[in-house]
Amino acid sequence: MKLNKEIKNRIDQYFDGIESEELYSIAFGKYGFIENIDFEIDNQSFDKVGQNFYCPNSDNSLDTNDMESLLLAA
Repeated sequence: MKLNKEIKNRIDQYFDGIESEELYSIAFGKYGFIENIDFEIDNQSFDKVGQNFYCPNSDNSLDTNDMESLLLAA
């Protein structure tokens, strides 16, 4: 699914402003995610988690106000 710039910006702002604890609470409380804690982590090493960003090489957004830019199904 391709998003226009306005929707993408709104999604980015939402995730920029939410704390991990709040996102966890929403995922499990509101959307019914199931927490699986049945695994053993003793005596295991872990790598540090880094932050990755998706940066597209081109702008694939659509102008929904311009009918010529929209793909039409037959």
